[in-house]
Amino acid sequence: MTRPTIGLALGGGGGRGAAHIGVLRVLHDEHIPIDQMAGTSAGAIIGTMYSATLDIQWVENRFREFLESGVLDKFEKRSLLADRSPDTLFSQVAKKVKDHYVIMMGLNRVSLLKKDKMEEALSFLIPVDSFEALKIPMHIMATDLQSTESIVYSKGDVLEAIVQSSTIPGFIEPTISHDQMLVDGGVSMPIPVPVLQPMVDITIAIDISRRDLEELKDPNMIDIMKRSETITSLALKTKLASDADILIRPDVLGLHWSEFNQFDQLFENGQKAAKDVLDEFNQLYKKRNSLSFKIKNWFNQPPQA
Repeated sequence: MTRPTIGLALGGGGGRGAAHIGVLRVLHDEHIPIDQMAGTSAGAIIGTMYSATLDIQWVENRFREFLESGVLDKFEKRSLLADRSPDTLFSQVAKKVKDHYVIMMGLNRVSLLKKDKMEEALSFLIPVDSFEALKIPMHIMATDLQSTESIVYSKGDVLEAIVQSSTIPGFIEPTISHDQMLVDGGVSMPIPVPVLQPMVDITIAIDISRRDLEELKDPNMIDIMKRSETITSLALKTKLASDADILIRPDVLGLHWSEFNQFDQLFENGQKAAKDVLDEFNQLYKKRNSLSFKIKNWFNQPPQA
């Protein structure tokens, strides 16, 4: 009988994705075999980088080089969609002006940045052209705004799939394909555990959600709408993460998705969170690898048609 198969689900989170690299470092160093991977947004990027090379040091070095290149300046938190609570009179006034500008602009545009800008940025990180060139099977999530369904990519153009998975609604231009309008996979499946469950014996989820939210002070309409959407999103993430056999939840420092300046701390926190679950994983792996469990599982399988 073969060993239990393992699937790794990497959640979305923008700049917080650096924590994924820390987790992968521990899994790699512990020689934990990954048979299937699924990723959303930042998870799709980091997962594909590792799946393409199986070289965690290359992933870390390449991502650091990416951050230092300045290509992410246009995505940083000082953008119009940042949600920092103001502390001074000047910042309060600036926030009111910003919110008014966003509303007026939103009536005439579908996004702040064109899709090709995202594709240009991400092409630096992805060393292969197709899913077929990956060394671990990868499944990348996008969302169709028209049908409201999750879209799972696992073959063909891997960069295109990653761009769609990373298309933050309202910020990056959506992909229009036939009757579909494709955006960030995090809208429908921010932690893609369900994609992996039918394929593997053990699912490991990495949740890099921002859960430490600042108190709303003097909120306006936009603040209230964004906080409500955040609560709904966190409820979905909690449900998806709870379905995994092993959950790794690094401390992401309460960072907004567009903050990319905390790589070292996020990387360290990812390593710590992964090490904290090693005993739990080893016990589960041993149980699932036991002859008695395999025999019991075999007898519980439905008969072939």
